[in-house]
Amino acid sequence: MKRIISLLFSIIFALLTIILLLIKFDYIHIEFLNPKQKPIDEIINNGLSLNDENLNLSTGREDRFYYNQLSDTAKIIYDKLIDNKDNLKSGTYEIVFTKNEFDNLLSKNGGMAKLSEEYQNAADAIRYDHVELYYIDFTKMALRTITYTRGNNVTYKVFLSPLEDGGNYLLDGISEYDIDYFNSEIEEKKETIFQNANGSNYQKIQYIHNWLIDNIEYDSLNSNENIRNIYGAIVEGKVVCEGYAKAFKFLLDELEIPCIIVAGDAVNSTRKFRKSYVELCFNK
Repeated sequence: MKRIISLLFSIIFALLTIILLLIKFDYIHIEFLNPKQKPIDEIINNGLSLNDENLNLSTGREDRFYYNQLSDTAKIIYDKLIDNKDNLKSGTYEIVFTKNEFDNLLSKNGGMAKLSEEYQNAADAIRYDHVELYYIDFTKMALRTITYTRGNNVTYKVFLSPLEDGGNYLLDGISEYDIDYFNSEIEEKKETIFQNANGSNYQKIQYIHNWLIDNIEYDSLNSNENIRNIYGAIVEGKVVCEGYAKAFKFLLDELEIPCIIVAGDAVNSTRKFRKSYVELCFNK
């Protein structure tokens, strides 16, 4: 048994030595593309627009509005994240792009910076299209690349992982063990709300609007981590503007009444601040 363990350690040591030598002689190059550290409530400012032609005026969930305005590169990142949304609950799952999707972009001057920008665009779009992923903090996720060079042949491994070694990309105050329980609380509360959401779409919208106003308190003290998400609104009952808007969208999505999140600036007598609201996207 001791001989087997000793042999395993020898093999591991040899592999590590080979990898270090490859890195030293630049056969393998590791690049970390960390996203811009944007406040979680920052307005989308990446070319996405609110043009009417982007709106779905039929009934149903409107969860691709910002996606449809992304570049092909950003759409690849967005799709990969959504395909792995259950895996993201761990907060540490590594998402690997396996089809060399970005080799052409990365081989160009400025390609790595452009890919990082496209990641940020995809993350922004997901935050507004998919408010149910409230527990993911994309500012704590990094897009990383490893460059492999063999002669004139250069290939890249691209993957998403936590920004910090040993960390995770879950919202502060939420662990992977909380998410299913939190989601069950949201679902239970949603079903209670929907018991009285009857009639036409107009009547349902009016009812949801009034329920949010009557049951949620505006948190002017920014007292917890959930003031900008649906859990803080629907379960805890204390949020800021973004939390109201995301709760409204979440509930209308579940009722298949299309709507989108809109972010903008507001001004009162003392200061300028950012706010979020919901724009309805259906014909009466």
